Amino acid sequence: MPSHAVGSVQLLNCVSGHAITISTLRDFARKPENLICLIQEPWCDRHGNSPLLPNFNLFLPTPTKPRYATYVHQLPGLTATTTFTVQDSFLGTTITLQQEQHTTSFTIFNLYSPGRPELLAALLPSRSIPANCMIMGNLNAHHPWWQGPLRHTACTSPTSHAIAQWLEHKNFHLQNEPAIAIHHPWNGSSSSTINLYLTRGDTTRHSLSLAIEDDTTSAYSSLTATLSVPYSAPTPKPYRCWNKATWNSFNSHIQSA
Repeated sequence: MPSHAVGSVQLLNCVSGHAITISTLRDFARKPENLICLIQEPWCDRHGNSPLLPNFNLFLPTPTKPRYATYVHQLPGLTATTTFTVQDSFLGTTITLQQEQHTTSFTIFNLYSPGRPELLAALLPSRSIPANCMIMGNLNAHHPWWQGPLRHTACTSPTSHAIAQWLEHKNFHLQNEPAIAIHHPWNGSSSSTINLYLTRGDTTRHSLSLAIEDDTTSAYSSLTATLSVPYSAPTPKPYRCWNKATWNSFNSHIQSA
């Protein structure tokens, strides 16, 4: 059996901000165990291009002005392919991890239902969903399952109920703790839980925890899921600090030897 390590998947809505998009990507890239970074409403340059990240593959639903971007770490034994895309708001990326002749794969869905849940509710029943998968995204749906019984119950619409019923029918497990707010509107409106992390199949068994970080400059908290996955984080390559060498001492040592 292959050894397992902890890998991280992070989701943050950057509300098209340049600074928050760049800082989130750079912070995520610093740790080799960080596998996948999901950015929603990323900043794009004047040509509509999302920022590139060294050592990460970038997956987009549309070439320009996407509503989200999926960055996958380039690691030995890890491959990623796009298997699902609809308009500019829905993307499925299949992740394959191979170690010691053992292969594990799952699909991660980066979903952004713009403004309202109707588009997502119409899409879900028409799609075949893999047995092992996870959903991380902004469903823009209010439901007691994730909002909690005392928060926004009156805002629950038939469309949101339909999404919740579909998720339950497909045996998705909610990893969020209900009633923990994720969206904190800048206009002073009540906070809500519309960014969700749901798992199905083996991804549920391998999901270890979900951390919510409120200290962002976005109107959203970040979600960071930790997974037990069959891969080994690469060992950083050693390097020599040539500019710090004492060359006179080095020359004396060589001569004396």
